[in-house]
Amino acid sequence: MEMKRVIAVLDLPPRRAEQNVRESYEAAAKRWGAEVLWICEHLQPVHPFWQKMFVCDHVQRMFGPAHVLQLDNDMLIRSDCPSPFDFLTPNQFGLVAERQSANNRIDNGGWQQRAHEIWARRCGVRPAPTWLHPNGGLYLYGSEMYGPMFARIIQHLIPNWGASDQATDESLIVNQLYNDHPGYIKFLPPDFNVSMVYSPAWAINPVMQTYVYHFVGRSKAHIDSCRWQRRDPPELPFPSQRQTQELIQQWRDDPPAEYDIGPIFTPQLAANLMAIYPDLIVTGQWSDEPYQLDRRMLSHTETGSSHLVLTRFLLQLGINARRFRLRVMEDANATPQLAGT
Repeated sequence: MEMKRVIAVLDLPPRRAEQNVRESYEAAAKRWGAEVLWICEHLQPVHPFWQKMFVCDHVQRMFGPAHVLQLDNDMLIRSDCPSPFDFLTPNQFGLVAERQSANNRIDNGGWQQRAHEIWARRCGVRPAPTWLHPNGGLYLYGSEMYGPMFARIIQHLIPNWGASDQATDESLIVNQLYNDHPGYIKFLPPDFNVSMVYSPAWAINPVMQTYVYHFVGRSKAHIDSCRWQRRDPPELPFPSQRQTQELIQQWRDDPPAEYDIGPIFTPQLAANLMAIYPDLIVTGQWSDEPYQLDRRMLSHTETGSSHLVLTRFLLQLGINARRFRLRVMEDANATPQLAGT
C-alpha cells in the first residue's frame, strides 16, 4: 500500500495564508494525490521556527506513516507544477538549495557557515558544510524515517532557551541531517522553492516564471497580485514581446528541445520562452564585435559597458538561467557555453 501523502502547513496567527496561497496548495494536493493539513493552532508555546520541528510528529499521530511535504504558508504553487513526491522516496530528505542569486556569496563562507557553526556548538553536533544550507520553507521527508531526527532536534529547545536566531530551522535541520543521515540528503531543482527576496524582478511580475514562489520578508507585499493558475493561451511575463507570441502560435504544446534567440540584448524573449516551456533550452549569441551585436548595443561598445548588459540579462532570468546556453562569438566559430546564475 502506497504511503499517504500529506502537505503540512503551519498556518499560525497573526500571519495566516492568503487566499491564493490556500487555493494553490489545495489544487496541487488534488493533482498530486495528497491531503493538505492546515495547522492553525500552536503545536507548542514556542517560536514558529521551533514549531516546525513538531510538525513531523503531529502528522504521524494524525495519519500514521506519511510522506510529508512541509511548507511555509507564504508560497505559491503554479498550476502545472509536477509533484515533488515523485522525485524522492520517503527515506530521502528533500531540500532546495539556498544558493539562488549571484548577488549573494556563493563560496563556502558567509552567514550560512557562521549559522551552522553557532548552532552546532549549541547542540553538540558537527556543522554541516555551507553549501548544504537550504532555502527554508520546504522540506520533503518520510515521517517514520525522520521522526526520531526531529525529536533529537527538539531536545535542544530548552537548553538553548528557545533561541530563534541564526537561520534557526534551516540550521537546526541541516546540521542534524548531516550528522544523522548525510547520505539521504537530496536537493530538488530550484524551481520548487524560489526565494522572491532574491528575485525582486520576478516578485513584482504577476506572471509566475517557474513552479514555486516563496514570498520571504519584504517580498510578501507582492503575493496577492501573483497569479498561480496558468491560462490558455498562457500569460507571458512580458506580454508585449511579439516574437514570443508568434513562436507560441507556431509551437503550441510541442516546442523544440532548443531555440536560438540570436544576439543578446534584453531578456524578455528568453524569459517568456523559459516561463512557458519549463524544459526548453534557450541559446543566444554574445560578442564584443560591433558588427555582430544587436544595434542597440553599439552605445555600450563606445562606453565599455557591454558586460553590464550580459550581467543583467542573466540576473533577470533568475534560476531559469541554468537553461540558457551562451554562444561567445569573437570570430567565425561559435563556442557553446553553459551560462548560469
